Amino acid sequence: MSAYDILTGIQLCMMIVMIGYGIFFFKGRTCRIWCFGGPAVLVTFWSAAVIYYYTAYLFLTILCFLMAFFLGLGLGLWFKAGLPELTYCRARHLLRCPPMPGALPFNILICLAFAAIQAGVYHFPFLMYSWLFNEVLGFVPGLFSGLLWGRGLSMLLDIPTRGQQVYKDI
Repeated sequence: MSAYDILTGIQLCMMIVMIGYGIFFFKGRTCRIWCFGGPAVLVTFWSAAVIYYYTAYLFLTILCFLMAFFLGLGLGLWFKAGLPELTYCRARHLLRCPPMPGALPFNILICLAFAAIQAGVYHFPFLMYSWLFNEVLGFVPGLFSGLLWGRGLSMLLDIPTRGQQVYKDI
């Protein structure tokens, strides 16, 4: 089995999981922090696999990834307006997340960006040796990873802790 087939299978599984996360968070949920942070971790691993497989100039691609990651992280922390308010139940160690209808379109946009990279390289393999492609290959996953981590961190840093009486419906 070729490495391309393995990567394609991994990407299809990750697309299904990301769309599943978007559907899962469409309604308000009560979950642990690991469930809430899953998309950010998943996109980071997905980014690493895509960059490792498709890059020809690894140092340049990683540099662009890091620049875009910190840009996305900063943007995610800067634009906190409109983020859903998480609440934390200390007694049960659970996060209460209100509905996030924007999660599904955002996750689909991430999946389309990663699929576009793979489709572009599949049909035009000479792109792998282009500096511009390697910069974009690092920038796109870095920006999406940074945005997910930044939005997640800004929501987690702004969590009010409430007593157990608020969580009688859990």
